[in-house]
Amino acid sequence: MRAGCRAMIGRRFFRLTLFGIFALVFALIAIDITLAWIYISALTHPACPIPRTLEDISPPEEHWLPTEDGLTLRAWYYPSENGRAILTAGGLGGSLGQTLPPVKSLIRAGYGVLQVDTRACADPPARVTLGADEIYDAAAGLEFLIARPEIDPQRIGAFGFSMGAVTLIRASARQPRIRALIAEGGYANLGEHITQPGAEKSLPRQVFLYTVAETYWLQTGVNPWLVSPRDDLASIGSSPVLLIYGEGEIERGGGWEQFKAAHKPKALWVVPGGDHGSNHLAAPQEYERRVLEFFEQELGE
Repeated sequence: MRAGCRAMIGRRFFRLTLFGIFALVFALIAIDITLAWIYISALTHPACPIPRTLEDISPPEEHWLPTEDGLTLRAWYYPSENGRAILTAGGLGGSLGQTLPPVKSLIRAGYGVLQVDTRACADPPARVTLGADEIYDAAAGLEFLIARPEIDPQRIGAFGFSMGAVTLIRASARQPRIRALIAEGGYANLGEHITQPGAEKSLPRQVFLYTVAETYWLQTGVNPWLVSPRDDLASIGSSPVLLIYGEGEIERGGGWEQFKAAHKPKALWVVPGGDHGSNHLAAPQEYERRVLEFFEQELGE
């Protein structure tokens, strides 16, 4: 009797333990998915920033550009005085006004500059896809510049920072009318950038990062492993490329592998003491000189 009672208690304890384990695993999975969903939602739906105009520069023309996927996107245009123009694209906050990449020196040198806003400020507001759907924005900007009578369509370059660097690398692989490209601080492959293969990390963190990548795919409909500037660089034809990375960001940004993938003519500048978003501050004079010299050489007479 006592033995049977103990056996029954043992079975009940086993079932409760098993139930507790399953409940804990389920709770951890639910937390993992919820946190990943919140993170990606916040990342792809940033606030629409209020741009600050460039100091000591004449106010730009404001235009609203239609994109192939049905948006109307704000852009600021500084008219060209030398027949050349630069299409710019920035990070999550777009590229208007003082937002990176820096363009003052280009405007002062007579270049036309088109700054394209973030999709978070589009009409209607749209999801930011970290360089995937933003290629439609680049295409709209390129069409705008080609249509301007003061611009030679054979002398259009592009200058991107962070997400904008990714966008313009991908756009250049699809748009040979971009004749020269500077790409600063972008990632090599979005799926790998999120999941960090090869990096030392705990199993829970590894699971979470893959959940983040899959959540991005689910929310945007874009496979992050197919958003791959590294592969797109290999598809750019004869247009020259200058990659810029700070020494503090080049490893995590995959700068070396992107440079290796690109066809000649190509160059890589690793900014001593630079990091993401601070390269123009770490070496301001050399930064301005290299940017101007690159476009002068590649878009000049």
